[in-house]
Amino acid sequence: MEHQMERPIELGVISLSDIQVDPATGRPYSYQQRMDEIVGYATLADRAGLDVFALGEHHTLDFAVSSPAVVLAAAATRTS
Repeated sequence: MEHQMERPIELGVISLSDIQVDPATGRPYSYQQRMDEIVGYATLADRAGLDVFALGEHHTLDFAVSSPAVVLAAAATRTS
């Protein structure tokens, strides 16, 4: 039987960037606040040693990210 190389497992997170509702007020968080959170999540994922941080692309008002590349570029300035 031929020896097969094992593939390492990569762990990561994906965010769809949906706009969350503040449980205290019932109002949706601002897009700016959501973007700050997403970049913060990417930074945290990097510090935690995760292999992947990904974002979904959406073009409706229910989601904060319509261009993942731009947001990931912002996150890249704060991660390794």
